[in-house]
Amino acid sequence: MRLLTILLFAVCAHAAVVEGVILDDETGNPLARTNVTLTPLPGTLAQEVTVRTGARGAFVILSVRPGWYVLRATRRGYAPGEDGQSKPGRRGHAFEVADDRAGGFHEIHMAHLAAITGTVFDENGIGIPNWQVHLYTTKKPMRRVASAMTDDRGEFRLGELNTGTYEVRSGPGPLEDKTTVFATYSQAAVELKDALPVSVGIGETKKNVAIRPVKGKLLSLSGTLQAPGFPGRATLTLITDTGRRAVASGSGTVPFTATDIQPGPVELMVSGGDAIGTPCGSFTELKIDKDEFNRSYPCSFISPGGIQITSNQKAPIIVRRVDLDGESDLHAFGRDEMPVPGHWELTVPRGGYYVQDVRCYGRPCPQAGDWYAFESGSYRDVRIQLSTNYATISGIVKLKDSPVLGAPVFVTNIDTGQSWNVRADPQGHYTVIGLGPGKYTVMSSFDVDEINLSSKAITDVQLYPGQTATQDLELLRP
Repeated sequence: MRLLTILLFAVCAHAAVVEGVILDDETGNPLARTNVTLTPLPGTLAQEVTVRTGARGAFVILSVRPGWYVLRATRRGYAPGEDGQSKPGRRGHAFEVADDRAGGFHEIHMAHLAAITGTVFDENGIGIPNWQVHLYTTKKPMRRVASAMTDDRGEFRLGELNTGTYEVRSGPGPLEDKTTVFATYSQAAVELKDALPVSVGIGETKKNVAIRPVKGKLLSLSGTLQAPGFPGRATLTLITDTGRRAVASGSGTVPFTATDIQPGPVELMVSGGDAIGTPCGSFTELKIDKDEFNRSYPCSFISPGGIQITSNQKAPIIVRRVDLDGESDLHAFGRDEMPVPGHWELTVPRGGYYVQDVRCYGRPCPQAGDWYAFESGSYRDVRIQLSTNYATISGIVKLKDSPVLGAPVFVTNIDTGQSWNVRADPQGHYTVIGLGPGKYTVMSSFDVDEINLSSKAITDVQLYPGQTATQDLELLRP
């Protein structure tokens, strides 16, 4: 036992160490409790390692094998940072860890994610307190991504935002004197075409965004929820693009009245179960321009399953629900799962295959990036075909005829928007596998947000099933 202890001590004494500190880019203060990940480049025979910084932002990674690595820091509220980045949020450079030597001291600066602040004003320029504010992407499909409440002065803050362009919108509702106002985009637009979008970047806070809600008549919707009899039970949920609320719940025939509804599209979702726990539900879409009465919403039987991979290659199926008020959390679809009727999306994690075809009720499902949209009702018929006959792109990243070690490579399918990101090895060689047929753009840069997309160094490649394409790249520089 004593000999084993001595040998272990000797090994540790000669093992390489990677250490450093993570700092806030704005203040220079250390960032405690930050995740730091050491990732080997292709060709380095080592496992990815993650540690957490201490109270003073310092970290130490022991027993690091010789090779080339990328060091990355992640923390909630901050853009990911990498060692050697030209500025926070950019890609960093790889470094070498040699045998029996320290891996150097690394200092990574992290910048806050973007934020938008502003005020919801009444007709006299006074802030409206305790009022909902919503944030939407302008990129299609347009979806709600965040919400906040104004404070006692009518001021709001929407934080932890990625770089991009957004629409800011106040919610509908009654003021103190029962005057009702519409959901209104910045600065005073009821229609999206009249809204003023807001663009933000990493570390930036866009201030003084003003919203002045427009007065108008809100509508009401009334009717009955047809729930299973006791002890069964169901809930009727009203969903709009500014949120959701339960408007009825119970057993049997349950009357309801929902008020303060913005004119426009709404969704009504019923979910529940019968006396023995069998799920039931329904989904209805309406466009309301006047008060609606005597509507009936049943809780109908839902069949299990109905989503399957039909090829020999198997993989998990990840799904999420998509309503007017945004996306639900992701989960793996269960074999006997009975999803509540409505709009859903699915994706299949990447592997040694590509998604060849996804059909909904015999027709191609709409696709956006890695996600395929499908409708769930009392039953569903979604069939996924995977193929191992995938295409591959490989090549060498160069700068003035010299290979660039660890260069980031970005591959994007022009038609679907799917994207892949890999690192070149120490000799500048990169490989991207699992690609389906189609036309792709391929580029390499450490400063991806400053690239001129019309540059000749961005290459288009047409791929076919099973093809192995060779495409050397010139590193793009700002």
